[in-house]
Amino acid sequence: MRAAALKLPTIDEIRLAAARLKPYIVCTPLLRLYLHDRQNPLYLKLENLQPVGSFKVRPVANALLCAEPGALQKGVYTASSGNAGVAMAWTARQLGISATVYAPDNGPTAKLDAIRALGATVSLVSEDQWWEIVLNSGHAADPGYYVDGVRNRSAMAGNGTIGLEIARQLPDVDTVVVPFGGGGIVSGIGSAIAVLKPDARVVIAESEAAAPVAAAFRRGSPVRVAVSPSFISGAGAPAVLEDMWPLISRLVRRSVTVPVAEVANAVRLLFLHNRVVAEGAGAISVAAALSETSDTGKTVCVVTGGNIDQAAFCNILNRQPV
Repeated sequence: MRAAALKLPTIDEIRLAAARLKPYIVCTPLLRLYLHDRQNPLYLKLENLQPVGSFKVRPVANALLCAEPGALQKGVYTASSGNAGVAMAWTARQLGISATVYAPDNGPTAKLDAIRALGATVSLVSEDQWWEIVLNSGHAADPGYYVDGVRNRSAMAGNGTIGLEIARQLPDVDTVVVPFGGGGIVSGIGSAIAVLKPDARVVIAESEAAAPVAAAFRRGSPVRVAVSPSFISGAGAPAVLEDMWPLISRLVRRSVTVPVAEVANAVRLLFLHNRVVAEGAGAISVAAALSETSDTGKTVCVVTGGNIDQAAFCNILNRQPV
């Protein structure tokens, strides 16, 4: 039996999510990034200022808060390389329930330590096993409630609250640049922007270390791509999930792919110009916006997180290899 096609959240669902999430999230500021050589303004949506250091608290918390009564009694779990796991651990702690995070055994140490510090269990698996859990939306051996931070409609609605805030904070926005991890954030933001600011465009940002959306646009359908090791964690994937592709291709017309070195430059620039600490995944949007040859309109870059490894951050600031 074929699974039902995924549907984008409605604007009403996104507005309900905004009200539901008020006790758990920050309405993050929108600040201008001042650059002397740029004519049109570039703005930063600072999701690195959320309680867990990334936007992931929005989708994870909304998904858990929308679960059926009794569904969370056996605990909750997710598959995450970092930020979603931290958000799961933090939200589960707020709700007084147990949580497990299945993470690839090559995941970033700092984020795995943060998950454990919040009281959740980390179960390390191979990258192939982790990807199977993602593809299957769960682990057959775990009796808990699985939160799919990408394909869960409530999770998408939680992400959409970022779009609500952008539309209110910058009514004449022209472009919103969103990093790609699995497609949940761009589906949520894109759903809100399409209704509230239909003339604005949403652009995906990827690094050359993992650019499955660019490959899918070239082919016209998802295709598996090579993922190269880099300091950037939490962005990119081996492929666009098949059931996410119709949603993404409906909301977005293109992906901007940037070299890893330009992402490092964006991390440095954000700190030096605005004293913003961004992880690699969070700075991809800025790197992509700065790489565009046409400097037109008002652009918002979603800085998705700030949970960067301290050693990597110091090396970037000192222009050392990472």
